[in-house]
Amino acid sequence: MSMLGRYLKPMIRYEYVDTTIKAQDIHPDIIFTKEQELAQSFVENLLQSQQLVTNIQDNELLFKKWNVPYVISPQTWSVKANLKLSHDILQDYFYHSELAKFRASKEYQQTMSENRHDLWENQINWIETRISRYLGNSQYHISDCGSKAVGWLELLAKASFTKNLSTIDPLPPIVTTELSDEPVDIICLIDTLQRQLDAKTFLTQTAQQLKSDGLLIITCRGLGFDVLTLREHSDSIFPLDHLFLPSPLAMQKLLEETGFEVLEITTPGLMDAAYVNKSKEQIPPDQYFQRYLMAQQDPFLLERLQGFLQRNNLSSHLRCVAKKK
Repeated sequence: MSMLGRYLKPMIRYEYVDTTIKAQDIHPDIIFTKEQELAQSFVENLLQSQQLVTNIQDNELLFKKWNVPYVISPQTWSVKANLKLSHDILQDYFYHSELAKFRASKEYQQTMSENRHDLWENQINWIETRISRYLGNSQYHISDCGSKAVGWLELLAKASFTKNLSTIDPLPPIVTTELSDEPVDIICLIDTLQRQLDAKTFLTQTAQQLKSDGLLIITCRGLGFDVLTLREHSDSIFPLDHLFLPSPLAMQKLLEETGFEVLEITTPGLMDAAYVNKSKEQIPPDQYFQRYLMAQQDPFLLERLQGFLQRNNLSSHLRCVAKKK
């Protein structure tokens, strides 16, 4: 049995279609274009001033984005930025850069709240069903780690399952950093894990702040169809916002190694096929099958393709629920 094969467990598999969520809800052009411009400027200036790229070693080069190599591990099928970054660099990028200031602006936060409200509502409903299934119908002390959206925290604080809400290392403009003196019942990592260069250490530290049998709820970008197809041409993946893109199996292995029991892992993505279709002219020339699929110009084929990706956990959006042992 392969090293990764030891971590294989049955995963929840299902298919659904939600036509209410659009690409514009996830990445509104009015702010996303500027986000990328500011991120690219920071990264390119950083690479000019410092030597950060490390040896690829046993990994394979998948693509380069803004001269940052992204490597894929043939053992775990996870992707990471091949960089050596100090804590100060990441602090500067996420807390003090022009990009951080833009994300903290009223314009950015208002646009996010308006466009992502339905998406966040769906996420709250999903979290509620997970809590009900694994902990029971009650109210709990919840910590949200690394959030950058005020609107998301407002919804989470008002959720029926929330007794009180604290935050861990929130990004601007969130100013509350109230921490519990005692371990909490639930920790939410909403689009946070993908920003970690050392995910194992991060999850180990997260476990220390969670009660025994407490729940860890994760959503993040992962390895999937659109990333593997579009590679550097994927508009939704860029450094330093995306440093780690795990596969479901890599996520399971990582959680078990850091003291968690995995309860479920799914990839209920809705946009993989749409992202690839939108950028079909950028599909690498040697990917004939993907080019052939997109050339059909068949919306029903794309819908069925997205269903296939969901059922087989091959989408690039990952959800996970785990329990601290």
